[in-house]
Amino acid sequence: MKSRDNQRARLYRADDVLKPLACPLPTVKDVERYTAKVWASKRVQAAYPKATRDREPTVKDGRGTRIARGGSYAINIPLWARNEAVVLHELAHTITRRTFGPYVAGHGWEFCSVFLTIVLYMMGREAHDAFKASMKANRVKFKQPKTRKPMSEERKAVLVMRLAAYRLEQLAA
Repeated sequence: MKSRDNQRARLYRADDVLKPLACPLPTVKDVERYTAKVWASKRVQAAYPKATRDREPTVKDGRGTRIARGGSYAINIPLWARNEAVVLHELAHTITRRTFGPYVAGHGWEFCSVFLTIVLYMMGREAHDAFKASMKANRVKFKQPKTRKPMSEERKAVLVMRLAAYRLEQLAA
């Protein structure tokens, strides 16, 4: 079962900071070249070997649709979406699906981590830092949630004894 995509709107607000920093890619050929450049990047390959071992996703021109879309094997880029930031967003969907599987949230922390990383690799430190600050300001999660360590039996016993002592104290008062 796929996880709920509950931070999509916050992420879209956060990635608005990338628009002025993104270079336009006016034609489908330009988008294809940029996609090949991202896939050929040694840093992207090192960070996501499972995703990049297959060939790069095919680029569709977006006819008949208003939305940009990224899947495991193709990205759909209509006219309005032909710039670096949107292409990286859709490629992050491809990398996320290939790395983490199809059951993660569409814009969950896994996706946001991938997106932030490839923005650093392909658009540079300035874009990365602005995007990261915007993600924090919009409360977008981009790190793996911390997990609690299981409590030892000894620690449980100590806490049970403290609770029992506190309850006795309350009854006596």
